[in-house]
Order: sequence, then C-alpha cells, then structure tokens
Amino acid sequence: MSRSEYTNYTCERDLQVEQYCTRTARMELQGSTTWETRTLEYEMSQLPAREVNGQYVVSITSPVTGEIVDAHYSWSRTYLQKSVPMTITVLGTPLSWNAKYSADASFTPVQKTLTAGVAFTSSHPVRVGNTKFRRHTAMKLRLVVRVKKASYTPYVVWSESCPFSKELGKLTKTECTEAGGNRTLVKDGQSYSMYQSCWAYRDTYVTQSADKGTCQTYTDNPACTLVSHQCAFYSEEGACLHEYATYSCESKTSGKVMVCGGDVFCLDGECDKAQSWKSNDFAEAVSQLAALAAAGKDVAALNGVDVRAFTGQAKFCKKAAAGYSNCCKDSGWGQDIGLAKCSSDEKALAKAKSNKLTVSVGEFCSKKVLGVCLEKKRSYCQFDSKLAQIVQQQGRNGQLRISFGSAKHPDCRGITVDELQKIQFDRLDFTNFYEDLMNNQKIPDSGVLTQKVKEQIADQLKQAGQ
Repeated sequence: MSRSEYTNYTCERDLQVEQYCTRTARMELQGSTTWETRTLEYEMSQLPAREVNGQYVVSITSPVTGEIVDAHYSWSRTYLQKSVPMTITVLGTPLSWNAKYSADASFTPVQKTLTAGVAFTSSHPVRVGNTKFRRHTAMKLRLVVRVKKASYTPYVVWSESCPFSKELGKLTKTECTEAGGNRTLVKDGQSYSMYQSCWAYRDTYVTQSADKGTCQTYTDNPACTLVSHQCAFYSEEGACLHEYATYSCESKTSGKVMVCGGDVFCLDGECDKAQSWKSNDFAEAVSQLAALAAAGKDVAALNGVDVRAFTGQAKFCKKAAAGYSNCCKDSGWGQDIGLAKCSSDEKALAKAKSNKLTVSVGEFCSKKVLGVCLEKKRSYCQFDSKLAQIVQQQGRNGQLRISFGSAKHPDCRGITVDELQKIQFDRLDFTNFYEDLMNNQKIPDSGVLTQKVKEQIADQLKQAGQ
C-alpha cells in the first residue's frame, strides 16, 4: 500500500542577466585644402545662342566652383562704318558696346562666384535700329577664378555606447546590425567612397550568471516541480536579478500488508500513515509554538517602550568590476578562487545565506565613474534564527506587505506586538525549520514553549486591563 504527499518549498536564486553594447561606424574625411586659380576664356560669337524676348542669349556652364577674381572683355571694331551702340549684359553686368569702336577692358561682375554645373549668361538685343544681328556679336570674355583644391582620404571612426562597465560581464555574442557595403561622402562637389564589412555591431554580455542558490536541492530532485516564481528585485536598468521560486516535491509513503481471509494485516507499522492521507502535524505545531515563544522572549527582553521581535541586521556584499570576484554568490564558495578577495563579513553572510537566515533586499551601484558602474553591492536582512527569517519574510512581508526598505537602505527592523497579532502563524511555512527538527538539533521543549506563550498572553491581557 502506498500514497504520495506533495510539499511546497520556497527558495531563492539569481537569474542570468544579459546586457548589450553597441558599436557604430561613421565615415569621415581627413586631408588638406589649398587654393589655385583657373582661367576660363570664351568667344561669344562661336557659342550657340537662342532668341528670348528680342534678345540673343548665350548660356555658359561653368566647369568649376569658385570666386571670380578678375573679369576681362574685348572686341574689335566691326565692318560697320556707322555707330551702332547697344548694351551687352554679362554675369548680370551691363557693358556698353559700339560697332564703330574696339574695346579691351576689365570689369567688376555683379555675379561674383561660379558654381560647377550651373550656367551664367551673356545677352544683347537682336535688333538695334535698322541693324539686325544674326548671332551674339563677337566678344571675348576671360575670367580668372579662385578655386579650392582639396586632397582628402576617407577613414572610419567607431563610437561605442555601453550603459555598464564591460569588466562586469563576459562577452558571449557579437552580431552585425547594419550590413556592410560602400558608403559615400560628398565634399566640395567631390565624392569619396569606402567599404566596410559591417557598419554597426551589437555585443551581448552576461553581467550576472545564473545561480541556483537555495533552489539547488529542488532543481536536482526529479520529484520536485517548479510551481511558481516571482521577481524579488530588479537592477537599475529594469532586469530581474533575483527571484523567489516555489517547488512542489513528491514524497511517497508505503507499507507492507498481508491479506488473510479477507482481513488486512499491517506488517511494518507504516500502513496507518499510508491510509490516513494526513501528514504528521507534530513538526508544524512545535514550529508555531517555537515561533511564538521566540517572539515572547524578544518582547520580554525589552522595556516596553518600543517593543519589537525578530529584529535583523542589514548586511552587504560586493560584486567587483574584475568580473570573476562575486562575493554575493549563493553557491560555489568552495571552488571559486576569486572569492578569496571577499571580506570576512561577506563570507559570514554567505554562510548565513546557506543556513537560510537572510532575506534578499536589492542591488545597487556602489561605485560609478562617468556614468558607468564599476562596482555593485547587494543588500540583505540577516536574522539570528530560521524562525525569525520565516516570520519576517512570510509574515511581515508576505502577509502584512511591509517592505524591507530599499537596496541602499535596508529596513530590518523588528516586528511590533500589533503586527505580531495580525500575523496568521498557521499559514506560515516552517519547512526550513523542520530540517532542524529532523536533524535532532536542540529546540525548546514543547511544554516550556506552551507555558511561555500562556505567560505572554496573560501579561498582555494584564497590561490591557490597566
């Protein structure tokens, strides 16, 4: 005959945390700029002209960009013997022309710059009196232009964005986020190109490795199944660092029986346990009495002004930027050589955690330079006994929803008498305390515990009646 019994266990563990850095490439140019002069010469009568609103217009596309530092025109007298005056407009500047006279002079143009690929014009009337022109009249134009001469070479500049110190983590993956290829920059009308196999990367770092913590026993037990989990506290960036997990573990009870003439006989004394389907509540009852007695002891030791029970102490451990030195590990203290740099207080805290005497409060950056965290600390409330830890975590925080403060400033105060009266001790899970019972550790006698509880209740009633 056999039966299965399921018991829930709550434990704590660290989660793996991944953070990311980005590296982005941009193309820039390096080099120098010098200046030189270019001379442009045109004969207007040899260039194509179009007739626009009674004007012959010649359009000239500039091959360069620059400033006109000298402008000069010239023409010879024509075959006409009479005076034929008119105005030729070049670069927005009016010039007086007469067929009877020659000219050779400099002028200051209204349009003082040229742009490569952009046209400027020269124009004059198609007809002047009785004289009609067949094309733009003969005129030589010479322009001296100051142009910029650049000598540039493209190169790549990488910029990195990393919200944490890379020394705090381990690089696990690099991926390209902007595909490679050619990119082009245009400067002073000239194009420069270069090729990169990738223009941006995302690097993945594990900044906190997973640690089974106090859940190790249950994760290694095939009879245990994860029932629920919730985050205990988050990093400053919003990632869950630590969680509470609840496992349901199956334990089987069996007994040997003999059937004779229709009657069932128990052979080893275990049949009643297998048939009753009820667990032995002795450990639970003793645990509740022990918790009440411990609370009474704390109350009796105080002067009644600020009565509190199960008071704890704030404890801290560091996670150094060296990466391998994590003095907040919940397991592996015997194998990790990096833990040799941990202080005696941190080692004592680790032992308290293994003995299930702590409550995790949070994690914060304790050393930051130029916005980058170089060292983190984790905070805990540490209690003198498993009973205190159970009542604080499950009663104060779980039932009464009273916080343990912030990561930088843990609130490990004791529980007031009023708060003790509100805690439902029959709903607390004393499983961790059962282990001490099963290991035959020294615990108070149940009769003494009951007597102490009665005395505390009597004292409170007496004080209430005064």
